[in-house]
Amino acid sequence: MSSRLRHRELLVSLKYATIEGCFSVPMLNLTMPSFPFVIAFAVTALGWGPGAVGLMAALPHFCNLVQPPLATWLRGRLSLFQIMSLSFLLSSAPWGLAAGLPFLSESRRDLAFSLILGIATLANSLGSVSWSAAIAELVPPRLSGTYFGRRNLIFGFWTLLAVLVASALAERGHNTLFTFGWIFATAGLFRLIGYLFLTRMKFPPVVMERESSPPDLSEIKEPLRSPNYLKLVAFIGVWGLLLNLGQPFYTVFLLEGLHRPMGNVGLLTALAGLGGLMTLKGWGWLCDRFGSKPVLYVASLVWGLVSLVGWSLAGERFFWHLAAMYLIVGATTACFQLCQFNLMLKLAPANKAPYVAVFLALTSLLTAVGPLLGGAILRVLPDALGTFLGQTIRDYHLLIAGSMIGCLLSIHLLEFVREEAAHAPEAVWRTMRRMRPFNPMLTLTSAAQMVLTPGGLIGLTRRSLWQLRRQARIISDVGGDIVEGGRDVLKAPFDRR
Repeated sequence: MSSRLRHRELLVSLKYATIEGCFSVPMLNLTMPSFPFVIAFAVTALGWGPGAVGLMAALPHFCNLVQPPLATWLRGRLSLFQIMSLSFLLSSAPWGLAAGLPFLSESRRDLAFSLILGIATLANSLGSVSWSAAIAELVPPRLSGTYFGRRNLIFGFWTLLAVLVASALAERGHNTLFTFGWIFATAGLFRLIGYLFLTRMKFPPVVMERESSPPDLSEIKEPLRSPNYLKLVAFIGVWGLLLNLGQPFYTVFLLEGLHRPMGNVGLLTALAGLGGLMTLKGWGWLCDRFGSKPVLYVASLVWGLVSLVGWSLAGERFFWHLAAMYLIVGATTACFQLCQFNLMLKLAPANKAPYVAVFLALTSLLTAVGPLLGGAILRVLPDALGTFLGQTIRDYHLLIAGSMIGCLLSIHLLEFVREEAAHAPEAVWRTMRRMRPFNPMLTLTSAAQMVLTPGGLIGLTRRSLWQLRRQARIISDVGGDIVEGGRDVLKAPFDRR
């Protein structure tokens, strides 16, 4: 545990973990197959349809499904740190090849891009398990909500900036293969820089050394003997299935159904990131104060209701209300991810690696069905189903509305999960009403004031410059560390003990 490290080493390691996230997470948002940027690339540059998009969105879940036996096999031969290193390299290096897509014949581009996606996504799946198990050895459970909320807030700022810049560059480059290829290659390079900071962290021996008694596949059965853990898996898996019935097709709906430009997709995605930034600190405090389960319950309910209304009204006449919807859903998405991560580690015993692996595998087994089923439904439904409020009712409306209604019904499963010292959701509601980030009117007003008034734009610029200066101070030693550590990393990335 973290007590094996000196206090100074622990603080420095957590600092480097945050800096690593500032490089890695924004790039993951540009290269994950279920995220809007990659889906937009597949639709606009490669011409993929709903069936192909659904299969691509299911890819991370298929990889999570096969990673437990693969991770167990690797843990018998490598340490957790070495597995993390391997996953970082394999999830970033292939994206450099994306810059060569324009030079391939049209018949080979789909196959080449699929191979890049497959290798990088499988590596990400392995890395998420090893990273979660390793970071759990550093962060005390009582501080997990605060630390990860703050960490997510910091790298969320850079994710917001990266998505905005990448979307603007793609639209300015007319969504060509050349433009997207170099964006993907740059993303891979920045993830490698994030890996460099991972190598600067100090981990306990349990992370740095290969286990003396290598695990076998029977270890995977341990989480299956924990009914409470399986109840959490059931909720996250069912929610993921129903959510991903429609979520991967949001971008397709915007581009193909409503004929919106790539810039609009990037703006909405950025607003979702802004919603997370505005509320993450509050979510972390609420998790530490009331427990992750009741906070997750509240966030899931708000997410489902707002999405159901927002997407049902989206069309030719009503579009920009989606900006408010993305802002709120971005806030609840950030909360969902934070609470899910906290519960995944909190409900697992000391040996967390097999629990994390099984959690990802079983939830992915259910979640992977969603995009495939959604693509199949879109192929069967007619494009237009009638009119409402002067707008065409499309197949996407029906699919997404059914998806969100299912999500709302699945929240009942969360009530069966037990978390020690967790409060009732009503206590979270009462406290949120007194907190500015969670007052809907104040949140929407402040966001509109930021982007729609001259004073707000000036204030946003000042806050942005302050944030940039703050981030610059945090990572002021980036250049020195890159020069100092680059040679060692390239020479022997797996030799640390």
